[in-house]
Amino acid sequence: MRKYPPVPVLNRICTKNVDLPTTNIHVPEGTSITIPVLGLHRDPSIYPDPDKFNPERFNEDVIATRHPYAYLPFGEGPRMCIGMKFAYMETKVGLVSLLSKFKFKLHSRTPVPLTFDEASILVLSAKGGIHLIIEQR
Repeated sequence: MRKYPPVPVLNRICTKNVDLPTTNIHVPEGTSITIPVLGLHRDPSIYPDPDKFNPERFNEDVIATRHPYAYLPFGEGPRMCIGMKFAYMETKVGLVSLLSKFKFKLHSRTPVPLTFDEASILVLSAKGGIHLIIEQR
């Protein structure tokens, strides 16, 4: 969810005039705001070596050192995904079910590192797809 967030950009409308703290920026009510989720999740100042899969990034003590909005796979605030908890549970159950019965390997047709399809606006998609070799355990 950090390396490949399903929604790479969030769009919001500012609902009241606000002066951004620690900056000299005023955002008037009605301004369209774009939040680059993929950019935040790949920012090396937030996640050192961002292309590396490192589950320890999400240990409680490490999370406590980051800004609370540095990880936004489901958005945040009143417009966040209402199915977030269900989606996490469903993903975990699905992964456990699949990984306990099958072994997955990348097919040579899958480019490493992945490149993203620029034409896919709403959902992050790999250009050319992701090809796997699936073997029964």
